[in-house]
Amino acid sequence: FAIRFVPLHGAKISDNARAAIQDKTAIAYLGEIPPGASADSLGITNALDLLQVTPTDTAIALTQATPAVPGAPNNYYESMKSYGRTFARVVPTAAQEAKAQVQEMQKLHVSKLYAASDGSQYGAAIAHAVQQDAPGAGISAVEGAAAAAKFSASGADALFIGSASDSVAAPLVRDVAASNPTAKIFAPSALDTDGFAADVTPARVALYVSAPGFLPRDLSAAGQSFVSAFTSAYGHAPSPQAIFGYEAMSAVLSVLREAGSAANNRSTVVKDFFSIAARNSVVGTYSINADGDISIAPFVFSRYVNGSFVPFTTIQVQG
Repeated sequence: FAIRFVPLHGAKISDNARAAIQDKTAIAYLGEIPPGASADSLGITNALDLLQVTPTDTAIALTQATPAVPGAPNNYYESMKSYGRTFARVVPTAAQEAKAQVQEMQKLHVSKLYAASDGSQYGAAIAHAVQQDAPGAGISAVEGAAAAAKFSASGADALFIGSASDSVAAPLVRDVAASNPTAKIFAPSALDTDGFAADVTPARVALYVSAPGFLPRDLSAAGQSFVSAFTSAYGHAPSPQAIFGYEAMSAVLSVLREAGSAANNRSTVVKDFFSIAARNSVVGTYSINADGDISIAPFVFSRYVNGSFVPFTTIQVQG
C-alpha cells in the first residue's frame, strides 16, 4: 500500500480534525503540540474511529480522571460507546510530570508548597496533581488563587504555577519574586518556552520548569542517531520536542506495516496502536496502555538564567 502525508493548516485546531475525518482515506491523525490542545480535536477524530496520536500533549484529563475536570476523560470522546478510546500519546502525561516536579522540589528542600493555576483544564489538573503528590514527599501543600498576596499569606516557600498562559504566569512570577525573593517557583512543560522566559524580567528568581525529554547524555543509541541524522539533514540540532514528533510518526508507520492488508481499516489500526508492547524506539523501550498512555516518563528540568531556561538535570518517573 501507499502512504500519503497531508499537512493541515486550518484556522482552528478543530478545522484540522474535521478535514481529517472528512477524508475517507485518512487512517491516522498526528497532533496536537501544545498541552491541552487535543481537547479541541479528540472528540472529532473519535466520532469516526480515527486514531489520533499526539507527540507532546501531556494534559491529564485527555486520558485520565481528575477532580479538576469533571467528567474527564469520557466527556472528550464523542463515540466512546461505539469505538472506545482512539487517542494515544508517545509523551508522558502531566500526572507523571507532577510526580517529577515533586521529586525535584524534594531535592531542592521545599518544605511548604502553594499550588495555583490559570483556571484552564490543563493548568488546574496539573496543579491539583502536584498538590496531591507533595505530602507523600514530606512537603505540605495547599491550593489557592494565582496571586502573589495569597502566596505570601500562605507561608509557603515554593510556588507551582499550573498554566499554559504566559500572560498569567509571567506577571505572577514577577510579583512573587519581588515580594518573596527567596521563593522557589516551579512551572510545567507548557511554560518551557522562550516567550515565557523572556517575559520573566527579574534578574534573580529561582524558577524551574520541567518538560518531557532527555539531556544529550541520556539519549539511547537510537536517540543519538536521530539527533545526528536530523542535524545532518537540517543544519541544526533538533528541538527537545522533535524526538517525540519523530516517534509519533514512526510508531504509526510501524503499526501500519504490521497491519499489512488491514492497514486501511481504522478499527484495526487503533487496536494495533493500543497493543504496542516493548517497542524499541528513539525515546526508549515502551508500551502503550489501555488508556493510550506511554509507559516511560523521562523529564528534563531547566532553571531560569538571565532570560532563558538552561537544562540541568533529568528525572525518570517510575510506575
